[in-house]
Amino acid sequence: MERGEIQMHVIFFARGIYSQVKLWETLMQGTFWRWERKNLKTNKKETILVQGALRPSVLGAYEYIIPKECLAECLAVMGITKNEQYGFGKFGLHSRHWALRKVFGAKKVPKKVFDEANKINPSLYFDESMRGLSSLKVHGVAIHLIGIKEDDYRECQGYMQEML
Repeated sequence: MERGEIQMHVIFFARGIYSQVKLWETLMQGTFWRWERKNLKTNKKETILVQGALRPSVLGAYEYIIPKECLAECLAVMGITKNEQYGFGKFGLHSRHWALRKVFGAKKVPKKVFDEANKINPSLYFDESMRGLSSLKVHGVAIHLIGIKEDDYRECQGYMQEML
C-alpha cells in the first residue's frame, strides 16, 4: 500500500457540557488534513486537503474519519496523547474497552502512535501570518478513546481511495 491510500476511523465518546460539546463538534468538522494520494493515470502523488468527517455512531459514540497517516497528529490535536481512560480499575477498564472495540469492529491504538502524538505540538503558528490553528481541546469536553479501524480502499476514478 502506498502512503495516503487508506483512511482511518477514530472511534470515541465525547461527553461534557452540552454547549461545549456542540462547539467541539463544530471545530472537529472544520479541521482539514493533508492527504497524499497517487494518481494512477500520471503515476504521481498529489496532495489535497480533506475535511475530517465527524459522524455520530452507535451507542452515542463518534467516528472521526481522517487519512491514516494523520492519526498521530489528529490524536495530539484532540489532546489524546496516552491510552489513559476513566474507568473502574484496571480489570474493568480493559474488559469494557475490549467489549466496545468488538462492538465497533475496532482495534487498539498502537503505543508507538501515542509516542508520536506526544511529540506533536497541538497548535500551529504561521510565520508570515497572524493566523494560527488551535488544538481541538475544548474546556468542559472529555474524549474517551475506544479504538481505530481502517477503511476498505480500491481504485476509484483514477485514484486509490476510501470506499464508503
